[in-house]
Amino acid sequence: MSQELKTWPTPYGPITQRMIFANLLKDIVRPGKCVYCGSCAATCPTNAVQMLEDAPRILGVCIKCGYCYYACPVTTEEDFKGFDKDIEESIFGLPRSEKFGVYRKIYLVKRVEDPDAFPDEAIAKKILAYGLRKGYWDVVAYSGRDSPVTDGLLNYRVSGWRGRPSIACKPGDMESAKLKLITPGPTILGVRGAVEEYKGAYFHGVEPIRVAVLGPPHHIRSIWRGRFSWAGHTKLLKTIVFMISYFARKFYLPSKLNVILMRNGLSLESIEDIEYKRNSILFKAGDKVVEYRFEDLEEAIHPGISSIKDLTGEYSDLSIGLLDDVEGVVLIA
Repeated sequence: MSQELKTWPTPYGPITQRMIFANLLKDIVRPGKCVYCGSCAATCPTNAVQMLEDAPRILGVCIKCGYCYYACPVTTEEDFKGFDKDIEESIFGLPRSEKFGVYRKIYLVKRVEDPDAFPDEAIAKKILAYGLRKGYWDVVAYSGRDSPVTDGLLNYRVSGWRGRPSIACKPGDMESAKLKLITPGPTILGVRGAVEEYKGAYFHGVEPIRVAVLGPPHHIRSIWRGRFSWAGHTKLLKTIVFMISYFARKFYLPSKLNVILMRNGLSLESIEDIEYKRNSILFKAGDKVVEYRFEDLEEAIHPGISSIKDLTGEYSDLSIGLLDDVEGVVLIA
């Protein structure tokens, strides 16, 4: 990312060489920095970038436009030096003064029981369904375990406990959404799916829809990265009106997690439920229950997501999470 880019003189001034997917592969994917947000695939105009189980790859014709590189939340450029003090002031209009970011209020709410969601996700589902019911947004983009959108860009086994991008257009769709994710799904592909499937408007000049996004903090960053990019990705990102994230969540690489599970006769396909304990995770399949301590799963921890220290979803409008020794669910607005 620090290499010097070539420039070519033109009558209109010098043109700077663009970074392309080959640079993204070298700088981000191969070093294990990819957070699996799907923004590279979502912004690719030729559908050349597709998501494999753990990372994106080129599986089509690349036109070297560079959109993928400048949509990635981990890359930098001359006009975007990363999520630093200047960017935070541009986003929030005031300097950061707290360790966990700029906020207005912190709330503590009662837990909501939901068989298809962790307690923090259950609260998020209620809020997002309420927004759909009241007409604050038209559709919700999220990653979960429901039927995927943009499935032509998902080049992996879309089944079991693997995250995939989905959308909810009605309150009932959101209330019944299957979440409980511990492997990330490409959330920003859900945004593209919302735009394409709700109004068919990805590259067309129609009235933009209003999209709410539910995703981990690392994926919310990709939305702001795109907004500060030279490319802008406006067809996609101008539709987003609300962002909600969950914090203090560990994520795992599907391929490596599956290997660990198979040692005890489980798999991402056979799991029927997951339950978090204080220092462990219970995996349930039929009558079989296997408990793994967090250290037992350390080899499968997602390297890209774990390397970004944003536990509280600083760049979302609302972040929700669970904290040890705190009864209830914490909301930071």
